[in-house]
Amino acid sequence: MAYDLKVFRSFDELLKYLDGEIARLTDRLNRLSGYYARLKDKAERIRQLEEAISKIVGESPPPIREIDLMGVKVVVDARAVDEMKVLEEVLTSTEDILNAMRKAKKVLEPLAKSLSTPRGGLEGIDILVETLNGIPIRVLLREHT
Repeated sequence: MAYDLKVFRSFDELLKYLDGEIARLTDRLNRLSGYYARLKDKAERIRQLEEAISKIVGESPPPIREIDLMGVKVVVDARAVDEMKVLEEVLTSTEDILNAMRKAKKVLEPLAKSLSTPRGGLEGIDILVETLNGIPIRVLLREHT
């Protein structure tokens, strides 16, 4: 887990940051999903081939050869199925982060509108945003220092 602190001069700046992160994550998710679809087809063909050979020889293919090096796992001779497992984890994580970013934006937009006045109701105020793995979890409003 990585905590970070970001400083914004206005809610517009914060919302633009969130829009940028949402666009970046959406693009990443689309690219990964396309790659996953192509890999899934390949893995299915390999699985069918392995299944046919297993029936003929009467043996199953060897399991994943994964070595744990003090918490870092190394897969030797990785197959499409192994790569799919990793991609599924990355896709799920990216979707979770994207949903959390969208939720943060949805929550912060009404606040931004209610605090923004024609006379600059937040003039002289910094917006500090604590993030956890890039996701806003706390917003602090303080006077410029």
